[in-house]
Amino acid sequence: MKLKKIFPFMIAILLSALLSLLISHITIRYIEQKQIATIEALLDNVIYKPKQHIEHLDNLQTNNDEENERILDLIDRKHPEIMGISYIKNGKYYYGNNGSISNTIPNYIKDVINKNLPVKFFTDPYNKNNLIYIFKYDNGYYIINFYSKLLNDFSHNAITNYQVKDNNDKSPMSFLYYSLTNNIKHLHLVITSGLTLNKFISLLFSSFILSLLCIYTISFLLTSFFDSKRVLNRKMKKAVINNEFVPFYQSIYSAKQKKFIAAEVLCRWHSNGLIIPPSEFISDLEKTNDIKEVTFTLIKKSFATIKKSNINKDFMLSFNFTVTMLLDEIFMNKIISFIKENPMVKNRIIIELTESENNFIYLNEINKIMHQLKKESVLLSIDDVGTGYSNLITIQELPFDIMKIDRCFISDKFAVSKSNMLETLAILGDSLNLMIVAEGIETISELEKINSLNIDLCQGFYYSTPCNSSEFINRTISEPHLYK
Repeated sequence: MKLKKIFPFMIAILLSALLSLLISHITIRYIEQKQIATIEALLDNVIYKPKQHIEHLDNLQTNNDEENERILDLIDRKHPEIMGISYIKNGKYYYGNNGSISNTIPNYIKDVINKNLPVKFFTDPYNKNNLIYIFKYDNGYYIINFYSKLLNDFSHNAITNYQVKDNNDKSPMSFLYYSLTNNIKHLHLVITSGLTLNKFISLLFSSFILSLLCIYTISFLLTSFFDSKRVLNRKMKKAVINNEFVPFYQSIYSAKQKKFIAAEVLCRWHSNGLIIPPSEFISDLEKTNDIKEVTFTLIKKSFATIKKSNINKDFMLSFNFTVTMLLDEIFMNKIISFIKENPMVKNRIIIELTESENNFIYLNEINKIMHQLKKESVLLSIDDVGTGYSNLITIQELPFDIMKIDRCFISDKFAVSKSNMLETLAILGDSLNLMIVAEGIETISELEKINSLNIDLCQGFYYSTPCNSSEFINRTISEPHLYK
């Protein structure tokens, strides 16, 4: 038992770990690529474009230092991100002082020149806010300066860090993990984007928690979706649309008249050539609004059936209604309108109340609609008297015409049948002047038991098994004496 509980948990952990790695990988790589592209775009604008501009100006090769200074100044102004452009040639520091020798060249600049490096990119050792890009051109070096804050602000994000260095710099990047590197060949620079160890661990942990929540959410949704009740509800809704619920008939026999005087219309589900019994769906169907549409369809189909059959004009049909259906004003108005529009239905329809929830507490509302139904010549029956929520107050307060006694008080299979409850219920029905129907009569001994109590109406397999419309019509033809 413990293994059965632990196994799904371990599967969830494993799937969460794999999903977290996938999420982290996608997230990091997306952010890194975006960050590298952003940095490259900035460096193109503040370095590569000015560099191209300089390299394409032939007049910078002349000895006219004043003109050179003017041209570099124009380039500087065209790119506001640049702090300044300097030019070094023959050990002299030009630009900014009318071409004359300016300040002494710093040692870190001399070091680049002495090593004859084509490119060098670094932070000013004396001013951490200043980034320096030096590139060799002809016999001299150009120096482009810009604020490091510009690069930081432009490429900042909360997850990854970056490092930019020239391709001459071979120093390791030990502080970045799971990094992505891009070589910008036209600038001789290498951009690396990655995470510090703390951020890397935090991202993995966050992704794992998120993945675990996702796994459990998906598991819950799938379980809910494939839950047997939900599957049944979806199938029933589709069945209503496809008109798969059909009427079956179980006739009610009168011992005194020696004929069938009515039939209870039962709901059956005809699905893929099979008949699904009510025990598998009816209680769930009654909990949905679809039960109203199904019931109304059964009423229309059933009266259309007896209209075709060789059956007496007094033959009645009984339909199961829940109290919830009875309390639905719109639905009941629909039923009453159908009765008014179809005169053949008057005096031939029985509404049989069944209840699995104690909605009989709404006695005033139920009483009102029942009296409206009685004005339309509807007979009212209460099902399963003595069980469920039916009680003496319900029977006395509401205008019922018929009471049906449940099989459990009749059949020897049930302990309660040994008591005198059946006799008590029969006396109760007589005292209230109600027609009594004994349900579930299957054997001759059960029939004799109800006959001894002078109960006239019987329903059960002994006299009639439930059948579909075609068989019901055939029975009225083959046994006309029982239906006339």
